[in-house]
Amino acid sequence: MQIISSNQFYAGGLNGMLQQQSLISTLSQELSTGNALVNPSSQPVAVAQNVSITAQIGQLAGFTQNGSNAQQSLQLESSTLQSVGTLVDQVRQLALQMNNGTVSAQQLQNAGAQMQGYLQQLVQYGNTQDGQGNYLFAGSRNQTQPFVLQANGQVLYQGDGGQNQLALGASLSTAIGDPGNAIFMNIPGGNGSFSVAASGSNTGGASLGPGTVNNPGLAQQVLLVNGTEYQVSFSTPASGGGLDYTITSGVGASFSSSGVAASGTFSSGMSIGLPPGASPAIEVPVVGNPAAGDSFTIAGSQPQSLFATFQSLQQAFTATPAGSGSAARRAQAISNALASLDQGQTVLLGTQSAIGSRLQQVQAVQTQNSSVTLQLQTQQASISSINYPQVITQYQQSLTALQAAEAAFSQVQGLSLFKYL
Repeated sequence: MQIISSNQFYAGGLNGMLQQQSLISTLSQELSTGNALVNPSSQPVAVAQNVSITAQIGQLAGFTQNGSNAQQSLQLESSTLQSVGTLVDQVRQLALQMNNGTVSAQQLQNAGAQMQGYLQQLVQYGNTQDGQGNYLFAGSRNQTQPFVLQANGQVLYQGDGGQNQLALGASLSTAIGDPGNAIFMNIPGGNGSFSVAASGSNTGGASLGPGTVNNPGLAQQVLLVNGTEYQVSFSTPASGGGLDYTITSGVGASFSSSGVAASGTFSSGMSIGLPPGASPAIEVPVVGNPAAGDSFTIAGSQPQSLFATFQSLQQAFTATPAGSGSAARRAQAISNALASLDQGQTVLLGTQSAIGSRLQQVQAVQTQNSSVTLQLQTQQASISSINYPQVITQYQQSLTALQAAEAAFSQVQGLSLFKYL
């Protein structure tokens, strides 16, 4: 028979009450906080799951904030480019108004001053900053002002061609801006395939272009890849009366490498097909009537900034008339600028379309992240939240058990064999 000493008896009873008190304390904390994991050592698996879910929710919160920042940047960029597009439309309307023979010298001077204001406004749009002071169109150098209007009227780009990215997910990011050189600087001149330049000594009333492209592949090969240029010149035939035209071709400033490509008699309203032949890649209309000695150069389009196009219009409006061909030379410059403005609008619309696609992606990912976050929060609640009715019942039972144990221990504590001797 095992004999239990008084010390063992007291220690056992005390330990039992202490355990009940510890359980009651834990249940009390669970009731006051609603958290079932106040005692991590009692549920290590659930605690580990809860920690993991908390980390996932925190990571998604970071991605959600990035998505919100990306939306703000992209929306600001889109609205800015819409403003640029509106400005380009205003410039186009002004150019069309000035492209006629009835405008006065004063009207042209006023238009030139207006173009200076438009140029400054375009530079301001190019230097748009977001709420954190970052330049939208500086590429990855978003702390550097991208466009500087110099004293000579030219605009210098100080950004780069990079794009800043924001993470929308563990393996997904999006560009939150577009480099200004791609939007404002590297725009194809002319009609995008070729441009026309009038000789500064022309005295007639003709201009060429902007023209059409019948065979884009051949036009690109001849004008851009091969670098072929064409010169169309007009002369008085030996027989007298009327005008003849001559087309020479070459590379660079030389038009003698291939010699005369075609010639014929000029007729009002005619178009010139290049390369000459039955199926020309491009056609260039002759608008108005040239004079003997007039010439035009047709070459592949070269990159031109939107700022330079604005400047060319300003110069065309404010150029001092020189000779009888000044109106036609102005008309040629305006025609070229109008074609370049159309190319600029094409770039703007393409960029806005890309921004719209990115915005749709961000919104879709934001919706997905919100859904996953809600699922994780629900899962976390099932792990860490208490069942109030169950915990209340357990608390009451434990409290009753503790009170009974205390009463029993108090009574047993008074027992002694000496009372019966």
